[in-house]
Amino acid sequence: MSALEDRLRDAYRAIADTVDPATIPGLAAETEPRATRSGRMSFVMPLAAAAAVTVVVTMSVLLAGASPRFHARPAKTRAAAAVSFPAFALVNLGSSLKVYNTRSGAVVALVTPPAGQKFEDVASGGAARTFLAATGSSGSACHARFYRFELSATGQPSPLRFLRSVPGSQPTAVAAIPGGGGYAYSAVHCATAPNGLIGVSGRAGNRAWAYDQGDDYTFSLAATADGDRLALSLYAGSGWADLLLNTHSSAGTVDKASRIVPAVPYAQTLAISPDGRTLYACASSGPTGTLTAYSTATGKKIRVLHRWTLASEARFYFCQVSADATGKALLASYSSDVAPRTSLISVNPQAGTSVKLPVRGDYLHDGIGAAW
Repeated sequence: MSALEDRLRDAYRAIADTVDPATIPGLAAETEPRATRSGRMSFVMPLAAAAAVTVVVTMSVLLAGASPRFHARPAKTRAAAAVSFPAFALVNLGSSLKVYNTRSGAVVALVTPPAGQKFEDVASGGAARTFLAATGSSGSACHARFYRFELSATGQPSPLRFLRSVPGSQPTAVAAIPGGGGYAYSAVHCATAPNGLIGVSGRAGNRAWAYDQGDDYTFSLAATADGDRLALSLYAGSGWADLLLNTHSSAGTVDKASRIVPAVPYAQTLAISPDGRTLYACASSGPTGTLTAYSTATGKKIRVLHRWTLASEARFYFCQVSADATGKALLASYSSDVAPRTSLISVNPQAGTSVKLPVRGDYLHDGIGAAW
């Protein structure tokens, strides 16, 4: 491929709008696997906002220059692979989880938390129409709890099934190990010490690693299919970084059990391919943001999957990404404090195509918590 064709391709990707699913002939929503994403907790809202400000400040180097103009004959291109996605998506409102039909955008059900609790996170359960949820309660009842539930073929939820609790803590993230092999969770203690932990349960064993600093924890977890590695982002060592945690590590802390993925810019949320070879990083640089695929081995950029721009007058910008259990469909969202309701995006990472879903997520404390 010539350099000109490369530039054309990159330019079109950079300015392409998302595709309306109604315009794609034969696009069929499948009732297969879902994926993860995290909600937020009210008691860490100031910390999350501070972290978001740090991200905006430290990653404010924007792409400069106008889009180039080209004069060339139309190039022949191969048809993009068909985009398919799960039939339902869940959006976290805190007081409930809304279940949306991803084809029509209709709300088909609500999932409510137990009395005295509110949802802090929702994620794929690693199998078709199966989900994980994390709830928290504040004050003297500070307590993190984790649940599993299923949706019927029509999107109706089963009762929440209790998995575990972490007394004296609030949850910050939960993620399934695809294929039903267990789950990973993150909780931060309500007291200043100890600091909190990341744990795994199920096929990967039952282990936990303490956070190295009391005011630093992840809001995003993603696991490989074998459960050997967790992808997360947080302040590690001397700066913000994207990490891969070895779930077989005997180290006592998150930093010591993890390695930093080189060259990958800090991402607010991450997803990882089932084979662990590709990291999907959702990063905001002020009003602009990208969803980009990177090699986990080298940190080399593979391709930009999606770009967006939000209103420049916002103070905080957030983007989220999660993968379904097969790794073939990513669910992404981007929002700001002045654009609180934005459409969810389905991204096909193999084809590099995206579809705007008729589902609008609700901005909470730092972004949209959604899963499928």
